[in-house]
Amino acid sequence: EESLVKTIYEACQIEVEPVEDVQVPHTLVSEEVLKEALEANPPEWQGGSFTDGTPNTPADKLTRPFTLRRLGNGIRVGIAQNPAESQRGHLRLVAPGGREAEKKLGFKSGSMAVGARAMQEGGAFGPWSREQVELFCVDHLLMVEINCNEESLTIDFVFPTTNVGNVGFGDNVELGITGTEAVLQVVREVIAGFHWEEDALGRSKQSYRSAHESLNKSLEGKSTEMIMAAMTDNDDRYLS
Repeated sequence: EESLVKTIYEACQIEVEPVEDVQVPHTLVSEEVLKEALEANPPEWQGGSFTDGTPNTPADKLTRPFTLRRLGNGIRVGIAQNPAESQRGHLRLVAPGGREAEKKLGFKSGSMAVGARAMQEGGAFGPWSREQVELFCVDHLLMVEINCNEESLTIDFVFPTTNVGNVGFGDNVELGITGTEAVLQVVREVIAGFHWEEDALGRSKQSYRSAHESLNKSLEGKSTEMIMAAMTDNDDRYLS
């Protein structure tokens, strides 16, 4: 009994600091930053061009079933309408390379996959912390998934096209930015101001380590691994 009372008394002497409230940003890009970016890099649509014989697409005309264009910085853009999901959009950002680039660039085996998972585990960029970015995505109903396959690094976004993150009620309501603008802000920050975090890298490595150990404990998983090793001549890109 005395030991229990002593433990409780010692616990009561420990100073408790309140948890700091996380300020959720209403927008990731301020009007001033947006204005400076537009002046430095004026947006411009360019026609789509192809090397497989497909006719070039004009920059000022919608084509069906896909509209293919190119931004002024060279990024290719393909847009298609999905009548099955109204007020909902899906954006996929594709960067060529993937696991194939590990050998070409002299990286360690698995580094591209681990890096992609570290981006998924992290999320801090610009002046914003990971917690702020996560809450921004929750408030604006954004879903983000980052993966690395053999040929490319892909970042998938699912978002609403309506106004989200509204502030106030009734006559005092202030409309927030649309989900489309919110997701494009995230894309901009991922490309221009992403912060690599040591703890996110650690969680990424642990995730792959746990998956590998679980695979080797499964008869079906181990059999699949051995078959893939025989078929690919022990190519690390296709193994765990």
